[in-house]
Amino acid sequence: MNNQSIKRIVLIIGLILIILLNSMGMVYAVSSRDLRRQQSSIDDQIKAKNSELAGVKSQKSSTLTQISKLTTEISNYQDEINTLQGQINTLQSEITEKTSNIQEQQEKYDAQNELLEKRLVALYESGTVSYLDMLLSSDGLADFISKYYLIEQLAEADKELLQKIDNTKKQIENEKASLEATKTEIENSKSTVNNKKNSLQSSVNQKNSLVSNLSEEEKKIQEELEEFEKDKAEIQKQLAALAAKSSGKAVAPSAAGYISPLSGKTKSNITTGYYGYSGHTGVDFACGAGTPVRAVKSGKVITSTALRRPNGSYKSYGEYVVIDHNDGTMTLYAHMLSGSRTVSPGQKVSQGQTIGKVGSTGNSTGNHLHFEVRVGGRPRNPTPYLP
Repeated sequence: MNNQSIKRIVLIIGLILIILLNSMGMVYAVSSRDLRRQQSSIDDQIKAKNSELAGVKSQKSSTLTQISKLTTEISNYQDEINTLQGQINTLQSEITEKTSNIQEQQEKYDAQNELLEKRLVALYESGTVSYLDMLLSSDGLADFISKYYLIEQLAEADKELLQKIDNTKKQIENEKASLEATKTEIENSKSTVNNKKNSLQSSVNQKNSLVSNLSEEEKKIQEELEEFEKDKAEIQKQLAALAAKSSGKAVAPSAAGYISPLSGKTKSNITTGYYGYSGHTGVDFACGAGTPVRAVKSGKVITSTALRRPNGSYKSYGEYVVIDHNDGTMTLYAHMLSGSRTVSPGQKVSQGQTIGKVGSTGNSTGNHLHFEVRVGGRPRNPTPYLP
């Protein structure tokens, strides 16, 4: 084979290789574009799915928030109904007492009237002799003086008897008017109770409708929230009873003199605010486990305990402490670290004293301090009280 032939073969092979390489590049380019297109499509699907999931999560949160709000409404309506029923019972006792007083006054009035009638009969039977005739018929100065004092006593007795009759009559009229006012008040209270019961039933129906649409996971959360609400209601009842025995009148937030329950934290560090309408009866400070919790003011510890279920697991407030500051206010510190409480009921504490450590016991999803201010046993927004 001559050189010319060899060159021709090499050229042909080269051309073939160039064609093959170009074809492979085109195939690679097409495949790369397809892959990028597929990847983009997958990314879009992932974003869509994430948006869908986010929407579902948001809906869940919204539903649970609505249920929580309704649960609080139901609890408040029940409290109001119980309070009104207590007022009705008190008013009914007053009616019984007033009816008895009216009867007693009527008997007194009847007796006084009878005495007056006897006096008038006696005067009539004695004829038309006047007090002047009696004086003029006196046998001397001594008899005159004696009759004068007798007449004066009789006149005073008559005047006093008439005054008593008049006073008794007025008292009976006042008691009857008060009785009617009390009866009207009872009727108004009963009407209010019926309205509250209707509102209560409406909230219960709404809540039941929402609960029926919850997932199993959400139902479990809701059961825990229900448990928490019951515990809070019982705690509120206990604190209200203690507050009723206290002589201290609630101070204004600006005069409370509180420090922050956490060193270095102020109200600006609150991570979850006070939303009394939806069941969050205090404020939260997110911080590391083990952070010391301080008494915001001196006082006496009235509660230092842990809320647990029968199986030993924490519930509701978990490890918590309540301090009475003897100024009409109480403070509550909840979800503290297991075994970290350093105070006992009845113990006096000073402002700034460590009473426990931050944790996540009870109805909690992360380390934080739940802090409450209570007046008359009922929660108040703690924010104005804090520095």
